[in-house]
Amino acid sequence: MFYPYRRYVLKLIQVFMKTAYFTPLLFLTLILLSACKNKVVMSVSGSVDYLGEANISVSEQPLHYKYSPKKIYSVTHKENGAFKIDIPISVNRKLIFTIDDQSLSLIADPNDKLNLTISRASFPLDTDFNSIHKDDYEAYKNYLSETDGLDKLIEKEMNNFKAGLDNSALELSNKKINIAEKHLMGTHFEHLILKTKGELLVNKIKSVEYRLGKTGFEADLERTRILEQAKTDDFFTLESLESQRAGIRDVTHYYARTFGIYDSVNNVYGKDLAEYDIKRLAYEELNEKRLEVIEYIEDRKAKAYAKMFLVAERIGEVELSKAEPSYRSYLEEYAEFTEYTEFLTYFYDEIKSVSPGEPAKSFALKDKEGNTHTLEDYKGKYVLLDFWAGWCQPCLDEFPVMRDIYNDFSREDFEIIGISTEIDKDVWRADIEKFENPWPQLYGGNGFDQETFKAYKGGGIPFYILIDPDGNIARYNDIRATFNLREVLNELIDE
Repeated sequence: MFYPYRRYVLKLIQVFMKTAYFTPLLFLTLILLSACKNKVVMSVSGSVDYLGEANISVSEQPLHYKYSPKKIYSVTHKENGAFKIDIPISVNRKLIFTIDDQSLSLIADPNDKLNLTISRASFPLDTDFNSIHKDDYEAYKNYLSETDGLDKLIEKEMNNFKAGLDNSALELSNKKINIAEKHLMGTHFEHLILKTKGELLVNKIKSVEYRLGKTGFEADLERTRILEQAKTDDFFTLESLESQRAGIRDVTHYYARTFGIYDSVNNVYGKDLAEYDIKRLAYEELNEKRLEVIEYIEDRKAKAYAKMFLVAERIGEVELSKAEPSYRSYLEEYAEFTEYTEFLTYFYDEIKSVSPGEPAKSFALKDKEGNTHTLEDYKGKYVLLDFWAGWCQPCLDEFPVMRDIYNDFSREDFEIIGISTEIDKDVWRADIEKFENPWPQLYGGNGFDQETFKAYKGGGIPFYILIDPDGNIARYNDIRATFNLREVLNELIDE
């Protein structure tokens, strides 16, 4: 989108550059003026028939789906549910309207005075839009209505695929694409068509792993066929990758799995390890295969965008000493793409601040009785922070072994503190009653947006931080009860 005032600014720059009075300072001033104009304001108002304790917000879709700093604007509403907010927007970002964990995509247009009439019980499906883009929003509503429940059905069918059962997973993924094309072609929501095509590609790659070892199945040929077709279908263009966002991460991830690396690691250790542990044990092998996918990308900026995701995952998943060469190499190779390099620099510095040896991040959180617990309360012992939620099966899988370890160590030496990432407090209360873990259970609220989780740069759960008796980080997200926690504690406490 190119705004008229920017044309005038650029004309001024050209004029001044031809004069003897032009100075570098003046040039910088004009550039800053032009840059400031990239930010505009969009008005969003409306009403919700019932809210209760619901949180309403509008946010910009960040560059990176998980690690980018998020610009979230809380929406204050009146008792009758009416609200109004002016949102500063960037012309290259999409807007997301959220009520708790349910969301709507919005068209970012400063010329629009968008009004939403929301029925909370049926949000987002029955939302009414008063907008200059009303036709586009109606098409979007029709798309949401026709695909309602389809993602869960696709997931169920993919599980059948994984189990070797007859299924219609890929047919349903194609159906979603057809629905998106029927409703969204030619609208401001056309990027969702590209997103659905990315989802199909991910499912196709997954299907290769599910068929490994089957008689007559040639994985190499199938992998190549899928990726060549993806290239033909323009999956690897910048526009497509930006619409998918995490799609390139998922494709490279599942592609790497199709080489049997996970099975090899499990065989070495004689047991099924969590994906988290396998990634750390075989990261170089996995990354080598991930990069094979990137070679299908021809456009330089698209390749820089895709590699940004891989480098970010590397920074977030392995020790910084192992991630740093890739990080430094990226900064040098793609220096011209400042948005990408600035994000990676930001994220690298963020992870460095929570690396072993750095002071642990303090907190003050309440248990179910309302008592406040702080990190300082547990100084003088090793403390494992366990970020979890009842819906997270890998979190729950750790509990039996965690209980054994907890009972085998003295409370003078070792403590576990459970910090919930559950949004609903009542659900959290029910979960802690259900699982009956003997260590302190604290409520952070706000899901992954809770302050303690964000302070430790959490990206997903289960997420574990081990803090030493002096209050410094001893291990950062590289320990797990079912894998190495006991050995780590034995070594540290014996010292």
